[in-house]
Amino acid sequence: MAEAKRGVAELVVQGPAGQTFRQQFVEGQVTRLGRAPASGWAVSWDPSISREHVDLVWKNGKLTVTCLPTAGNPIRMRGATMREVVVAGSESFEIGQSSFHVDVTYIPVAATAQPTMETDAPPAIRMPRPTAQDSRITKHTGAPQEVFETQDVADVIEENFFRTADLSSVAFGDPERQLEVLSKLPRMITGAQSDVDLAYLLCGIILEAIPPATAVAVALFEESDVQHMKLAQVDSKDVIPNPKMMRVQTRDNYEGRFVPSRRLLRKALVKGEIAMHIVGDAEGSMFTMASSLGWAFCVPITEDSCVGWCLYVSGSGGRDEQNLVTADMLKGDLRFTQMVSQLMGSIRTMRTLQDQKTQLSSFFSPKVIENLTKKGGAGDILAPSEREITILFCDVRGFSRKAEELKDDLHRLLDSVKAALGAMTGGILEYDGSIADFQGDAALGFWGWPHPLPDGPMSACRAAFAILRAFDLPPAERGLLEGFSVGAGIAHGRAIAGQIGTSQQAKIGVFGPIVNQGSRIEGLTRQFGVGICIDETTAIFVRRLMPPEEGRCRRLARVRPKGMATSLLIHELLPPETEGAKIDSTAMLNYEAALDAVIAGRWAEAVERLHAVPDDDGPKKFLLLQMAKLNNTPPANWDGSFTLDSK
Repeated sequence: MAEAKRGVAELVVQGPAGQTFRQQFVEGQVTRLGRAPASGWAVSWDPSISREHVDLVWKNGKLTVTCLPTAGNPIRMRGATMREVVVAGSESFEIGQSSFHVDVTYIPVAATAQPTMETDAPPAIRMPRPTAQDSRITKHTGAPQEVFETQDVADVIEENFFRTADLSSVAFGDPERQLEVLSKLPRMITGAQSDVDLAYLLCGIILEAIPPATAVAVALFEESDVQHMKLAQVDSKDVIPNPKMMRVQTRDNYEGRFVPSRRLLRKALVKGEIAMHIVGDAEGSMFTMASSLGWAFCVPITEDSCVGWCLYVSGSGGRDEQNLVTADMLKGDLRFTQMVSQLMGSIRTMRTLQDQKTQLSSFFSPKVIENLTKKGGAGDILAPSEREITILFCDVRGFSRKAEELKDDLHRLLDSVKAALGAMTGGILEYDGSIADFQGDAALGFWGWPHPLPDGPMSACRAAFAILRAFDLPPAERGLLEGFSVGAGIAHGRAIAGQIGTSQQAKIGVFGPIVNQGSRIEGLTRQFGVGICIDETTAIFVRRLMPPEEGRCRRLARVRPKGMATSLLIHELLPPETEGAKIDSTAMLNYEAALDAVIAGRWAEAVERLHAVPDDDGPKKFLLLQMAKLNNTPPANWDGSFTLDSK
């Protein structure tokens, strides 16, 4: 019979200057790749790759590579450019200046098994698999129990409590075996995909490392239940609350159904210390074990990320088949279990922090997350403070038409909206902005918090360009964004940023007139028929700091938006001039000369000047329409601003 093998796939990345790295895929797992992704694989050397560029999924022997909506450069493969490709083993593709190659190695299945302890006589362990209803203790059949049953005995001969310092100088009970397990534990723990998997794994390795143990349980209680128990007396006879999750494993030769002592669990959780019980014949001079389990200890995991977790170990005798058991005889195994709990707490803390960063990455750029999550730094940063803030409003166009087209395929409609919001948020995060809010199919981003930006609103301008490019791809590359367009408005000024809200509910956001102004400016993109509108302050920065090969700026009109008493001088942010551009430098000069005439009240001259501007130019149509509403004659109180009657 042929030896069973499986393929191990790796992504090999090579840069233009010889840079390289290899990463192994996990079957079916989505991995984000970019220049500096919040979570995933970084190709840091290639500036032509976006901060977050593609998602990778290796499944069934093929790699699917999908560009994110904000990814500037497509994938090149077999001479074609695409936004999504499927790559078989040993095929290559390119993004930016870097090449990507899938390398598949086939190895025997046996060589990939989970590493375990090798012993002369490996203990037989009963390992019931997790069930769909693992929130309660289960019998070995997997049937759920309606009540949290625990075993308590009245004849506790000895009760001990230990702090971490009490065990610092204690040697392991089986040093060679237990040190080997500890060396492998971090990798084994990080491979667990859920709390149930983690509990199941811990039960097995503790039984494997402590031969005198007969049964091991890993319990997880709700944090609120732990606090409730602490408020009650330690010796309270109240029934301990149901655990959120519990895993139990026993030796194969253990008869019956093992349930831990609720008294021991409660005392360990309430005191936050390791608790030990030895039970037996109260009249005996020594602690002789009965035929049932005679000792147990419970180790609570004290890390903040593991409140309510505890490891429970129980047995019927000591090492070398001795029935005589003392606390000193158990200390070595207790020390090992405590080390397991410390390692688990540390690893779970790191995993929790990573999960938090992953969640934050949907709203904040990596630079902002670094400030929010660094130890001791978040409190002052979150406090609301007044500062210079840039606001970017962006709004999806074409949703109603898309909804009508997809009325019979709501899942695809939802995916399309997600893709549109993802394109907008991706552009904001790409340039170190933060997401303050979503309003239907619109997003609000802001800059200048938690630290000021040296170039003012320039990052917001670059983000707006990136967002427009995502919605302006060739039809064959738009995918879920097909049929959508976008408008963006930028405003810069004083605002309050930080944690804003009530004592019951708060979020990171911005507050001030500049926020409303940014929203109004975005709304004007519809009336002007342009992609990006900016306020006068932003325009000053653009003219001073943005090179012409990156972007241009033209004045559009002085307007008084509906509901506002103050007039605003609105500008358009345009991409750099290219050959055949609809609005070239000459057209811009003629338009701004016409605008000067409009503001000065010389409307006949303005109309004449506008003849030199292309007829399909949206701002030209806007000026002609506004003047026509006033019979092409400036009113007596003309101050250079059109008062708009709609948003």
